[in-house]
Amino acid sequence: MWNNLKNSQERPSRGSLIKRIVVFAVVVAAVCSAVGLILFQDSVNFDALRRWVKYFNIRDEGEQDIYTFDSHNSNRYGAAGSGLAVASVGGLTYYQDNGEERFSIQQQLELPQILTAGRMMLAYDVGGTALLAADLGGERLNLTADQVILDADLSSGGSLCYSSGSSGYKSVLTVYNGKQELIYRWLSSTTYMPQCAISEKGNLLAAVGLGASGGAFESTLHLFRTDAEGVQWTASLGNELIYDLFFLDSGAICALGETSAQIYNTDGTLVARYAYTEPYLKEYDLGGDGFLTLAVNMYRAGNRNSLVTVSEAGEEIASVYLGREILDLSACGGYVAVLTPDQLTIYNKSLEVYAETSDIGTATAVLMRSDGSALLLGGGAGWLYLP
Repeated sequence: MWNNLKNSQERPSRGSLIKRIVVFAVVVAAVCSAVGLILFQDSVNFDALRRWVKYFNIRDEGEQDIYTFDSHNSNRYGAAGSGLAVASVGGLTYYQDNGEERFSIQQQLELPQILTAGRMMLAYDVGGTALLAADLGGERLNLTADQVILDADLSSGGSLCYSSGSSGYKSVLTVYNGKQELIYRWLSSTTYMPQCAISEKGNLLAAVGLGASGGAFESTLHLFRTDAEGVQWTASLGNELIYDLFFLDSGAICALGETSAQIYNTDGTLVARYAYTEPYLKEYDLGGDGFLTLAVNMYRAGNRNSLVTVSEAGEEIASVYLGREILDLSACGGYVAVLTPDQLTIYNKSLEVYAETSDIGTATAVLMRSDGSALLLGGGAGWLYLP
């Protein structure tokens, strides 16, 4: 009996042996998979896998409208979270990723504009006085400026700024923090400041001033701290008309002008000045991870458009000649979507074609998504294109 007990303790059972073999096989498979991913990471399309999992039901049911809304030529669209924000003449509406309306803020906006950042969205009336901000849950801020709003900006932390006129002053810059509290106002009696930008944490405010130097037109860049008084520094942007002003992911400030992009550190030093490959900027998008997307043209009018991607260091990444009319341009993650009258083309940031389709229906706008899918919008509907 003692020998039998001893033998049974020395020899593992059949079930235990099988279990060990299974565990060993799983470990080997995991190691091989990890090594394979490292060796072949450039050829493995992780975004395709993400899309297959995320949109499995949509692929199974075929192409269909996900979003429906009132159709209007002045509609503006933005991606907030995984859903869709729409600024229209009737206000701001947010739709969840399943197409259901989450909330709507009713407000007349004669010329609506929209900004989105992370979970935040901001709609305002260009040349009007209404400004609407909200997060995905519907927490909102409904403001009315003293005079017309010229420009606004939004950070993913919920801070926002806007530039407006005011009686007795040429411009007023106003800042609210992420708690919807008014924290800063700058009243300018000497300089028009039509563009403004807010940093991610809301502690820095940048603005473009319009003036003259030596009898010639001059744009200037001004930086403020929202916890201090006065202008921190001013830099000349030359005699160039500035279209947009924004903080890059790196924290630097980019002034996007008619013929060049100028990038400044927050201490006022010039990082880079990128002169466009063609003289005129026609379209642009700032949503790419670590790069700007520009559509430039040889002439003020016409369709001789070229597409250019530029790093946040002001260096050109790639360029490609399009030679077609651009209806809309959208960048997100590592992708760029270009919508023309007859085609949607998705590029990577090196401007290599990732996917394309001529099945665009009535689309007049596009929103690129970080997983490589694109949301086509037009005619009161929005639907997904899945490469």
